[in-house]
Amino acid sequence: MTRDNSEDQLSFLIRDAVSDVEPTDRLSDLRARTATTSSSRRWWPAAGGAVLAAAAAVTAIAVLGNDPAPTVDPGPATTPSATDPAPSDATPTENDQQAVPAYFVGDTPQGPRLYREFQPVSSPTLGLTGLSLLESGPLDPDYTSLWPSGSFGDISDPVAGVVYLELTDAAPSELSDLALQQVVYTLSAAFQESLQVDVHGPSGPRDDIGPLLATVTPAPQLEVLSLVNLSDPSEGQVVGDTLSVSGRANSFEANVLWTIEQDDVVVDQDFFTAEGYMAERLFPFSGEIDVSSLDPGTYTLIVETDDPSGGAEGGSGVFSDTRTFVLE
Repeated sequence: MTRDNSEDQLSFLIRDAVSDVEPTDRLSDLRARTATTSSSRRWWPAAGGAVLAAAAAVTAIAVLGNDPAPTVDPGPATTPSATDPAPSDATPTENDQQAVPAYFVGDTPQGPRLYREFQPVSSPTLGLTGLSLLESGPLDPDYTSLWPSGSFGDISDPVAGVVYLELTDAAPSELSDLALQQVVYTLSAAFQESLQVDVHGPSGPRDDIGPLLATVTPAPQLEVLSLVNLSDPSEGQVVGDTLSVSGRANSFEANVLWTIEQDDVVVDQDFFTAEGYMAERLFPFSGEIDVSSLDPGTYTLIVETDDPSGGAEGGSGVFSDTRTFVLE
């Protein structure tokens, strides 16, 4: 079986985005590169000199339970706002795009939880683009977002680990805990530090900033994230003889079970081994599946956590994530 395209673009972007998983000074570098960038949706609330001085000393570290977010290149200093329309004559190329992570909601045995999805974006703006993805929604039809279009207004850059975010009248009137976790996980992934997000309502005509609605920090991963989450392949990806798979999981003895189905019939199955499981976080897993013997068509990849007791030993149930892919 041959493949017309050398590699799926989003698959390439995701592998490139997660290639550096232990950022240290990366955030300082990103800030330096975007120091001259301005946006109509970015503002700084009033702050004393001591706070600004502390912010200048902040260094990016591995965050969110030692599972660092991927490096997201903010693009050149002239990057427009994530909500600005692209010029009509712009033709994005692979080199113009980066894989931007956003956290969406999906069903699990423990109720709705968050799944991270990468989307290819041309010249993303750090922070703003992730929020824009929450408004526009996921690529995977199994996910959803709790934030309707136009929900987000102004946003600050992090100041000593705090981001100020203003909502608009289009935002939900009641902010659920999971909706707030969507925001704080997405922004923490963008800025590569565990952030506190101060969420404000719309400002009035005489107000510099709207009323404080909520202050949120990332909840523990095993309480808010799905226990298995695919990063690669992307939904509907066209593949060749080999299916490259990557993601994160916390599963019994690090076993991540996978199955390939077509029309609800199992055509192949085995397992990956994650990098760990004895900690309160998700661990990376990856591998390649030889699909050269399969006939052309549309297939479904299913990855699951392992529960050999079938829930008899107080397990949390089997978590799963799926992707369709196409063999031509």
